[in-house]
Amino acid sequence: MKFTDDTYIRETIYKRKEDAHKGDFGKVLIYAGSPGMAGAAILCGTAALRTGSGLVRFLMTPERKEIQPILQTGLCEATCINAERVNFADYEAIAIGCGLSESDEAALTMAAILTSYSGVLVLDADALNLLAHREELSSLLPACPATVILTPHVGEAKRLLHTEEEIKTLSQRQEAVCALADKYHCIAILKGAGTLVTDAAEVYENTTGNPGMATGGSGDVLTGIIASLAGQGYQPLDAARMGVFIHGKAGDLAAQELGEMSVIARDIIRKVPDALKQYYQFTCTITY
Repeated sequence: MKFTDDTYIRETIYKRKEDAHKGDFGKVLIYAGSPGMAGAAILCGTAALRTGSGLVRFLMTPERKEIQPILQTGLCEATCINAERVNFADYEAIAIGCGLSESDEAALTMAAILTSYSGVLVLDADALNLLAHREELSSLLPACPATVILTPHVGEAKRLLHTEEEIKTLSQRQEAVCALADKYHCIAILKGAGTLVTDAAEVYENTTGNPGMATGGSGDVLTGIIASLAGQGYQPLDAARMGVFIHGKAGDLAAQELGEMSVIARDIIRKVPDALKQYYQFTCTITY
């Protein structure tokens, strides 16, 4: 097992060219939120923008129309696009699942993306539950043209693996994350203390984060960060490893300021710029 640490981030993150424009930094589409859960989509989208996405859009399907005013006022920098007008190929990364619900419409839309999209897919929350509960969706993963990144916590991992076995010790966690990568033909993340990331070839343990991040919405923030990095052109495995590290670093900075008991998801987003800045300022400029 290897580690994701400061050295890795400094070696991987790159600076922007002075003549760059928003088109250079990726379009991210977010299929998330539902009545009563619009905040999850806003957290995901805000995290993506704070991590550097050039453009973020929310995918609006009929049953989500009523939350569109909430999304547009909650994150005015993002836009909304109707499902009938969307071309998935326009987006370098798509994030699915934060507060989505497990409705039939969500399942049908997710199936359409899994069968046609060839960019990077970041699946969290209800997208994971849909995979676990609907065989017609999980069966699409082996032939899916996209690079898929799954982001479960332990409870979601158990559902995806259809097991009641304990996933507590480091060895159990390593076994579970590798099983996820193998079963779903994906890059797998197993969230928790010492979050693990694997592409089935190697397991990487994260070195940032603290118990204060165990709060509602924290996972939505992580999904947005990873999708943002993938959309900006980082390799999917790097986007996953960097995303987990920056998310944890931002959480550490928030805990230092507020104390672990008082951190909420928006505090993690608020500290993302500080988490990035200490690595970004020493990097070289990328050549597109």
